[in-house]
Amino acid sequence: MSSTSEEKKLPPTPKKLRDARKKGQSARSSDLVSGVSACAGFACLWWRAGAIEDKWQETVRLVDKLQEQPFTSAVPQALSGLLELSIATVAPLLAAAVTAALLANVLANGGFMFASEPLKPKLEKLDPIKGLKRIASKRSAIELGKTLAKVVLLGATFFLTVIASWKALVYLPVCGMGCFGFVFTEVKLLIAIAAGAFLVGGLADLLIQRWLFMQDMRMTETEAKRENKEQQGNPQVKREHRRLRQESANEAPLGISRATLILRGSTTLIGLRYVRGETGVPVLVCRGEGEAASQLLGEARALRLTIVDDDVLARQLLGKAKLGNPVPSQYFESVAKALYAAGLV
Repeated sequence: MSSTSEEKKLPPTPKKLRDARKKGQSARSSDLVSGVSACAGFACLWWRAGAIEDKWQETVRLVDKLQEQPFTSAVPQALSGLLELSIATVAPLLAAAVTAALLANVLANGGFMFASEPLKPKLEKLDPIKGLKRIASKRSAIELGKTLAKVVLLGATFFLTVIASWKALVYLPVCGMGCFGFVFTEVKLLIAIAAGAFLVGGLADLLIQRWLFMQDMRMTETEAKRENKEQQGNPQVKREHRRLRQESANEAPLGISRATLILRGSTTLIGLRYVRGETGVPVLVCRGEGEAASQLLGEARALRLTIVDDDVLARQLLGKAKLGNPVPSQYFESVAKALYAAGLV
């Protein structure tokens, strides 16, 4: 069975998720970014509602006074007041919304993510058959359901708020400046309801997008086997790793605690291990020179190890023998004499 006809029923591996992230593929929720951005803008608008209300009242009074002035001089002043009002109202709100959108995008993606792969043109997107499949896919159905739910909920919220304040809106031209406070209170209430709806919808959309992304990243059995083979490497590398593991397992444990005989020189120290029936020949388990030799000697005395003075043999083994390996064959006789002198053979 080919991999294209297999069912993707296995969960994605960490490697596949890492590779997808490098290509810029992740669970992205535009609703969450929009919701957080809207909440930040609404919060800024709520926080500056008093200043904005004062500015609006000031602008309305200015326009009322300008009615008595000539048209040529009144228009520039009115435009200047309206421009100042627009900047004071929109600029902080826009800055808060953009900053919150960037932070929400970073948090939703688990950190900064930059990839050039999504920017590359793909001819498969022009395929009408694949386009129809995308339209009839599960993701498209879920997106349509989300859109309808948002329209219904936000429309119902707006309708109920307008119904609650319709009298104030009708009598606003008659009420004049005295109704400004009531209107702003209603606007703040609508803002709070809309912000809560946007935030809840964004969080729900994030969970939905992550579920859809994990569904898209599922693997077939053939893909999982191929990835497992790639991670393990080719057979030659596997044999080499196995050989190194066997050599490491066969190596004698090192350290002064493993030694049975200490050869002490004037500035050197060699630790050998020889146990009849365990090691065929003596093995070098520790060595030191200078200050390191003095430290090892103190530890050997604390362990009550057998110490033999032989400066020549200690220097020869220090230069020729390797840790964990048997002593070279040319020194067997000298080492055997030392072992005999220590009463170990």
